[in-house]
Amino acid sequence: MTAPTPDAALPPPPVPARAETPAQVASSHAARLAALRNNSRLLWTLVIIVGLYTCYFASSLLLPLVMAAFFAMLLSPLINRAPLRWLPRSLAALFLVAALVGSLGAVTVFVAPSAGEWARNVPFLLREAAPKLKTMIEPLEDARRASESFDELTGGNADDSERVVIRPPTTDLLSTTPKVLGSVLAVLLLTFTFLVYGDDLLNKLLRLRRTRAQKRLTADIVQQIQSDLSRYVLTISATSAVLGGVTAGYLWYLGADDPLLWGVLAAALNLTPIAGPLVMASLLALVGLSQFDTVGAALLPAAGYVMFNALESNLLTPMLLGRTMRINPLAIILWLLLWGWVWGVVGLLVAVPMLVCLKIVASRVEAWQGWAKLLE
Repeated sequence: MTAPTPDAALPPPPVPARAETPAQVASSHAARLAALRNNSRLLWTLVIIVGLYTCYFASSLLLPLVMAAFFAMLLSPLINRAPLRWLPRSLAALFLVAALVGSLGAVTVFVAPSAGEWARNVPFLLREAAPKLKTMIEPLEDARRASESFDELTGGNADDSERVVIRPPTTDLLSTTPKVLGSVLAVLLLTFTFLVYGDDLLNKLLRLRRTRAQKRLTADIVQQIQSDLSRYVLTISATSAVLGGVTAGYLWYLGADDPLLWGVLAAALNLTPIAGPLVMASLLALVGLSQFDTVGAALLPAAGYVMFNALESNLLTPMLLGRTMRINPLAIILWLLLWGWVWGVVGLLVAVPMLVCLKIVASRVEAWQGWAKLLE
């Protein structure tokens, strides 16, 4: 038996791997990029879902922060202008917060008595408006059923032994007042804190950015949000004030009760696009039905307001804001539905300013510019 030779004991030489062609390299690179995009989209979807979940269930904590940040961004450009820039920052911030509280408090005190009286009389106003509403719906196919339902509500067909008693709604002020006051105080304190220490927070945020270009982009975005948001809110407030004044003068000309109350409400509700004017038109329709005898005269307050609001929203406001601040109405409606569901009435108030900030950020970030064009 012969011994194995040294060559027989060695393993066979490895087969050299075939070099990939440029087409194969390009296809594998494209497959990896597609996988990364899919993972990124899935991650962003999860982040959005978790964020909405957090906003919904932590609304009592997040709403004061959002409102305070909104007021701070609105007032921050004023704190650096004369004569406030010559004052200490804490004193200037205190002056701005006091001016904000004073203006809102003056409006509230001015309209609170009339608004409370109208709120207590809503059931009686509905009862007075029911016969006129029956006259308006008679041409419809379901006039009989609608007439019976209104008769039941107003007690028109009730027997002598039956009486419908309508009482004004009551609210538990003892349980709601501390919560409201606590939220208001939290918003005011946070607004004052953001105004005083906002620049320090921005400087610390800029230090976290690595490159000088990233720092410059972040600073430009924050400054543009402050300036554009202030411009948007001040413009909307001015046009809303004009709309409220015209509405009050028109209702005074028609002889409606408390025209100043409805003018203030028209200006306040106009701050929420689409939803606010719809609510205001419904209120004026109720006012007309309860105060005027004929159906034609009853529809004049709501019809006049709708005409004034159409002129303001389609002519005056776009002329003052320009094309840079225009947002797609469909995007506004969807955004209002989302934040109205998440945060209720307060969500409707802050939804459009948040959408304006989102559009500004998307227009400055290169990867999000497609979303900015979608919002236009």
